[in-house]
Amino acid sequence: MSSFQLQAQKREKLGSLEARRIKKADRIPAVIYSKGGNINVSFDRREFEIELQKGNIQTRVIEISLDGKKIKAIAHKVDLDPVSDAPVHIDLLNCDESKNFIAQPKIAFVNQDKSIGLKKGGFLHVVLRKAKVVCEKSEQIPEVIEVDIARLQVGQKVRSENVTLPAGVKFAKKGSFLIASIIGRGKAEEEAPAAAAGAAAPAAGAAAAPAAGAAKAAEKKPEAKK
Repeated sequence: MSSFQLQAQKREKLGSLEARRIKKADRIPAVIYSKGGNINVSFDRREFEIELQKGNIQTRVIEISLDGKKIKAIAHKVDLDPVSDAPVHIDLLNCDESKNFIAQPKIAFVNQDKSIGLKKGGFLHVVLRKAKVVCEKSEQIPEVIEVDIARLQVGQKVRSENVTLPAGVKFAKKGSFLIASIIGRGKAEEEAPAAAAGAAAPAAGAAAAPAAGAAKAAEKKPEAKK
């Protein structure tokens, strides 16, 4: 787990006009969700984009300086402009008021070059690229969750219970859920062409038998008397 610092300004006004004013000032509006009341702030666009480009923004604790106080928070959601991909709004969770830390690390599928299923012509079907986790301490937040698919066969799946998480870390979603699978041609599809070929062979033989019998009958037929 890594962290970084940001200087924030409190937003006293809300609404579309205020949002446009903040944008013109080259800042990004944000909300720090807190139990004691949400805190509306804004960040310098350039400072935040530098950290955003480093990756794993949703697994890094942000030490926010606001009115002489320090607030630890983690990015829960970053809204991006659909055209420019620039951040336009940020939702953060206040870590100081929570016993547990909620983060969304990326899922990395390792040993794809050794995967039995992929070598046999299967395809990796990814259901989740990120997973929400709950951590007891900020130091335990993983930047990435590695899933080893070396032994995964065609048709097999990786579910949440198959993934080993670091100590003090658990999935936020309860119960079993699908993460990925290796898909490809099923057994029935592979046997269908062979079955069709087997059926075609007797049919060809059956068609050839009468023809051969007719030829032999023609050879045995006596010549007509002159």
